[in-house]
Amino acid sequence: MTFIYGRLFKYGRYDKDKLFHYIIAILYLFVVIAVITGKITGDKDAKNSHPEYLSREYIYGDYLFDKRFDDAIIFPVAVSYEEEEFYYVDSYGAARTYGGERLHEGCDIMTPDNVRGRYPVISVCDGVVENIGWLELGGYRIGIRSANDVYYYYAHLYSYAEGIKEGDTVKAGDIIGFVGDTGYSKVEGTVGNFDVHLHFGIYVKDNKGSDKAINPYPLLRELEKKKRIYSF
Repeated sequence: MTFIYGRLFKYGRYDKDKLFHYIIAILYLFVVIAVITGKITGDKDAKNSHPEYLSREYIYGDYLFDKRFDDAIIFPVAVSYEEEEFYYVDSYGAARTYGGERLHEGCDIMTPDNVRGRYPVISVCDGVVENIGWLELGGYRIGIRSANDVYYYYAHLYSYAEGIKEGDTVKAGDIIGFVGDTGYSKVEGTVGNFDVHLHFGIYVKDNKGSDKAINPYPLLRELEKKKRIYSF
């Protein structure tokens, strides 16, 4: 402060130009700090501030010891012998804008080559097909309810496994469809609005009996070493 005071009042005179420059520098510093802080805490604040998301344990993934998830035993996308690992990050709770401002209720698993219809989508558990068909946001999607009443949601599929329909029983490891880029349109069959990927979501019942989204990322990390390998 003594240094700044001396610079502003050099020779006993008030230097307006230097004051202006110091103010701009200080304001710039505050903006940089605000941006960095927002980047670090933004997602957590967003998740905590929306009542449709459950407790901290389910937001940040501290749920893997819950026995309801014991039957999730296979990674939801198959790999070939030659291909590298799929890319995905913890995008649960991130901002989305199509159809209005909302939060992302899952994780996106990107394919290595961005080719629709190549990679099989795998049921992570035994269960029953509860929903299948076109949604504006999810494109061709399929929802499977496990015996433990957990709803697993697979979206943006390019196509379904032949003959699969609502009410069918599936086993963990069964092929239920193929990764695509359908959705973000009211017109069924629309593709190309984003890169090829599987949107994978998990929903559990809240205390009112409604399905609420939880963070799939920790479970995906747990299933990394349990991929189904196909040659295709």
